[in-house]
Amino acid sequence: MSIREFEKELVKAPFLGKPHYPISGLDQLGLNLTSERVFDLLLPGLNNVTQRIRYYSFYCWFFDWYATSIRNTSKKNQNKFLRRAEFLLALISAHKKQSGVPGISKALTIYELNNDVINLIEGTQEGKSSEGSYWKNPRGVLGQYYISSIKELGILRDQGNIEGLYIRTDFKHESKISGKLLADSFKKNTKNTLPIFIEAIESNSVSKNDLEKLSNDFNMVIVPFNSDEQELLWKLFSGTDRPKEKKDVFFRKATIQLLLESSNLQEPTEKFNQLDVPLTIYSKGWNEDKILAEKLWYFFIMEQFWSVANTGCLDAFLEILNDKSNNSWISEVTFTENLIQEIENYFEKENIDIEKDLFFKTELSDLTIQHLVELSKKEKDAYQKIIYALLAIQKLFVENNSIQDELLKISNSFNIHTSGSFLQTMTEFKDKENISIKKFITYFLTNKIINRHYFVALKKLNDTQNSAKFYRDEGLIRFVDSFIYDYSSPRIHTLYGFMQDLNIIEKEKIELTVLGKEKLNSLTYEN
Repeated sequence: MSIREFEKELVKAPFLGKPHYPISGLDQLGLNLTSERVFDLLLPGLNNVTQRIRYYSFYCWFFDWYATSIRNTSKKNQNKFLRRAEFLLALISAHKKQSGVPGISKALTIYELNNDVINLIEGTQEGKSSEGSYWKNPRGVLGQYYISSIKELGILRDQGNIEGLYIRTDFKHESKISGKLLADSFKKNTKNTLPIFIEAIESNSVSKNDLEKLSNDFNMVIVPFNSDEQELLWKLFSGTDRPKEKKDVFFRKATIQLLLESSNLQEPTEKFNQLDVPLTIYSKGWNEDKILAEKLWYFFIMEQFWSVANTGCLDAFLEILNDKSNNSWISEVTFTENLIQEIENYFEKENIDIEKDLFFKTELSDLTIQHLVELSKKEKDAYQKIIYALLAIQKLFVENNSIQDELLKISNSFNIHTSGSFLQTMTEFKDKENISIKKFITYFLTNKIINRHYFVALKKLNDTQNSAKFYRDEGLIRFVDSFIYDYSSPRIHTLYGFMQDLNIIEKEKIELTVLGKEKLNSLTYEN
């Protein structure tokens, strides 16, 4: 094993002797928090892993049934039955050879290994460690993926002061949906086979014959058409963002409208891209007439352009470092000076006077920011990759400098931006509007890429994690590891999937259904 391979696998903290295992992730420069706060504000009640909307009504029914029939206030006992029910849903999907539900991989394996009756313990590993079961997290799919989002919507809550012991909510409100309403609607749609489902989770076993009987009513990838459950789930997600709060806000509803409008304009053969909504909003430019939700999505993608362009520079820096260092420690000053010189040469080849021309006041490219960022992501030449990223950053400042005050006003209203955000960095850039291209390149690569990553890596360092992609020591530097990067997922793909499950958007193509067009026409923007 080479020294570098050893250091990647195991790093010991000085004097402590504790191992530090390397971690990888998208946010190597700590620039994504602002974007994450934006989409958390815009799309509460769902996240990037809440795949299926019908689980919201299923969980309401489950806890309604548990409170009525089992009546045991032990969290351990409640969780035992919950895991049985979740695995049973996965087995039903396995019987239908259907993907897209949590736990399906384990369910398919166990289904194929059994001829007739399946003991649910084979999948839940009840009474044993959950390692290797249908769901590794002992709290099940609900506990790991859904519960925080579901609580935001006010349809489940903790029972009294017992955190982790759940009950469905019950209240009457003309525009807000309770857990009881969803529980009753799910029960209504499954009434013909519900006794079979209950018998299976109580007896801890199910036959393949019964799985066939359950396969239609308990299909979790589509909500029964023209049913109360379908309408209630639509009202839940197109209703107020956080029903438990006094002030009604409708950012999620506005985003649904933006998504449906976008889907209605696209060619059915196109591949769905969840960034289409914010990218389209940004491409139209800043406009005072935009609704607040649109301005926030504009803010999101602006911050993502900043993050992805910077991270692309770090990726290129590491590639060059790996190539030049030959698995050894090298002088950081010499390496950095040579790298910057190569970048400067690229500009000079375009007849740009890097000593006199000002970085922020010279027209460097007529390509869009989106195009420049994409070019940087795909570019194989590491130096050219940095060039494209620099051009994108320059254009990002030029296009948004004049609206910084308005963006700050919006951001301060919701406590969104952080110290590393582009919104904050614009203030720093304004102080450097009169510096040359040459000086900006040195300043940017040194402070925003090299020092920034090292600062973030040290900040993340704890007793088990190490995210550093290079090491520094007494003026020397060495490559440690590379990483994969991309745009952050803003949850729109989850919302899109929900609309498909509700038969608002077609399953096989980007096109609104008849119902989808009706729902779109019924929506009105609300700030």
